Amino acid sequence: MNDLTAFNNKIFLYGIVVMVIFEIASLPLIGLDIEYTYGLFLGTFIAIANFSILAFTLKKVLSNGNKSFIFLGYFFRLTLYGVAVVTAFKVSNHAGFGCLLGFITVKISIYYLHGFKAKFSEGRKVRPEVQAEFDREDLEKDMKRDGISEED
Repeated sequence: MNDLTAFNNKIFLYGIVVMVIFEIASLPLIGLDIEYTYGLFLGTFIAIANFSILAFTLKKVLSNGNKSFIFLGYFFRLTLYGVAVVTAFKVSNHAGFGCLLGFITVKISIYYLHGFKAKFSEGRKVRPEVQAEFDREDLEKDMKRDGISEED
């Protein structure tokens, strides 16, 4: 399993956990509402599918450099969000609001995994080759600012 698949699966798992937390939190407020649960499942599923489409689109663009995939992927993802919201609100308002909450489950899982849990990269170590590249770019900027060419 490559790193990207493991990264995606962890985010999806945490997204499902967030969905379950939303469902449990709704019990005292609205009780066991099947329409709300349907909307929450729909929204979470669409959020997971859209995240997968985004990853696929970015992989394609990085591999072949064709930037038209960005627009096509964005249009397709936006269409999925629109169809899901319209479908959920046609069922009921509870389903629609559940769907909207489902959309943010993946985003919350990303914030948790790579923000709060990672303490927003506090004390993070940068790989030596990446640090060397940053240092080289900084040196080039300083040389351009000072009007020094690389031959000097």
